[in-house]
Amino acid sequence: MTSQFIPGADAFPSLRAADRDEGDDYRLHRRFDRMGRLVGDRGMQRLFTSHALVIGIGGVGSWAAESLVRSGVGVITLVDFDLVCVTNANRQLHAVKGATGKPKVEVMGARLQAINPRCEVRCERRFYGADTSETLLSIKPDVVIDAIDNLQAK
Repeated sequence: MTSQFIPGADAFPSLRAADRDEGDDYRLHRRFDRMGRLVGDRGMQRLFTSHALVIGIGGVGSWAAESLVRSGVGVITLVDFDLVCVTNANRQLHAVKGATGKPKVEVMGARLQAINPRCEVRCERRFYGADTSETLLSIKPDVVIDAIDNLQAK
């Protein structure tokens, strides 16, 4: 494949991996090549089949969620009741132009799907607390990220 923008780009696998066709296994392998070098094939298989629950999609949770998806996690559940606010722009990944007033989990979910379309993203727009914790934890995630900024909820 030859790039019309970069002569000789076909000689560089990293450029071929950026093609618009995300469906084939070659591109999936290339997408996670650096992580695979760190954790190996068994580690990548474990990541691809793992489920992460991120509670709180703010200044810590948005970054944690994106890192998990970029690392190859197979399923991620985002939990937050809040809407994106203009004051979030300096610290939250999803706080971009056009996102203000929208649910954080939905905006972040769309961002994560754009990063890794093979990751299953589940959005739970709800407050985490004593009355919802049992239901949310009953999904039996492999890892839980506590990024809650409300001490009462903890």
